[in-house]
Amino acid sequence: VGPPLPRYEEVVADGIPAWFDKFLTTGWDCLPESDGWPFWSFFKNTKTWWEYGQANPERVLFVHFNNLLADLAGEVKRIGSFLDIGVTDEMSEKIAEATCFKSMKKNAAVVTPLGGAIWKGGADDFIFKGTNGRWKGVLTDENVQAYEAKVKAELSPECGHWLRTGEMPSSSSPPPSPA
Repeated sequence: VGPPLPRYEEVVADGIPAWFDKFLTTGWDCLPESDGWPFWSFFKNTKTWWEYGQANPERVLFVHFNNLLADLAGEVKRIGSFLDIGVTDEMSEKIAEATCFKSMKKNAAVVTPLGGAIWKGGADDFIFKGTNGRWKGVLTDENVQAYEAKVKAELSPECGHWLRTGEMPSSSSPPPSPA
């Protein structure tokens, strides 16, 4: 439904910084969104989930990549606790091993959306390095400033803080602790 997704070469034809500007300022003509091209609105998606999750903390658990990198087994236990699933230390270690970067990279074609079809190098480009902050040295200072301005304009300060750090604001309900 809707127009076809563009190929990677089309998306970055004018360079990554130009694509990022378009991502921040352009949505699809067929959707009432002002950002997110060539996918959906990042800011609308984030804002609506954040608002719903803050109003219904028993229904939404926020999981951040930084926290997964820092303590994957602990996050597995936290997710299990949220879902009221008893996750033992042994289970969390096995799940962490199966979902760590090395395992995901090995199985990239199976675990990547659309099998990686829309990424230049396929699934291997989607599951790339398993690190955060790869935008540094790729996006311009102007790109970063525009992103920060958009975050400030579209999202609450608490949501923006969580996006930057993975830390839930102290005014929010704390996530369940691992059992």
